[in-house]
Amino acid sequence: MPIYEYRCTHSDHITSATCNLADSAVPQPCEICDQPAARIVSRPSVHLSKTSKVEKLDPKYDKMVDRAMSNTTSADPDRYLKKARPYSEGKDG
Repeated sequence: MPIYEYRCTHSDHITSATCNLADSAVPQPCEICDQPAARIVSRPSVHLSKTSKVEKLDPKYDKMVDRAMSNTTSADPDRYLKKARPYSEGKDG
């Protein structure tokens, strides 16, 4: 069932209620003063997948991340490979 919001005409308090579409036009009582509350239009809640959230990111963000990674040596994923030396250069022992 959808969640509808009602605003009290007396106390201006907003009350949420779940009801059928047919019952949504019927004024609901306010939780505070028990006066009738009229239904108001509220924003819907939309849950996005991770893929759609990534698609909405600004392309400038990728450049900012690349710039930050180039300025920080600890963020470089190849930092350990750059320190590695061939076995021929290793210590004798």
